[in-house]
Amino acid sequence: GNCVFYPGVFNETLALLFDAHNYFQQHALEEQAVMPAAQRAIYANEMTRVTMRLTSIMAWLMVRKAVFAGRISPEDALHSYPLEAQDECLVYDNAQLDILPYYVGYLSERSYMLYERVSRLENLLSSEYQIH
Repeated sequence: GNCVFYPGVFNETLALLFDAHNYFQQHALEEQAVMPAAQRAIYANEMTRVTMRLTSIMAWLMVRKAVFAGRISPEDALHSYPLEAQDECLVYDNAQLDILPYYVGYLSERSYMLYERVSRLENLLSSEYQIH
């Protein structure tokens, strides 16, 4: 497990980051402009969560890449650079997403599934190196 880099997860995360960036740049302002305040708050919250998931995954993958290249030990990686913001990123609320534009729900679901996958990978690595 110490020599694993995850190109599949990397490519998917990068693609999703581009999708999210383009979508929010092109649509966020006009979508939020027509929303009631309460819905706008949920929208902004969800945008933040999507971004947080994807940036946390990318950071985690960069650390895995450093491990793969031998620049950092697997133990140090797990100890010093854990997957960030799990409390925030593992929240997934279908009911809230239902009141948001379809594509926001799509981005949220995709980013959640990816984040959950990476979280499981990290747990596997942790148990392999007995770091709890």
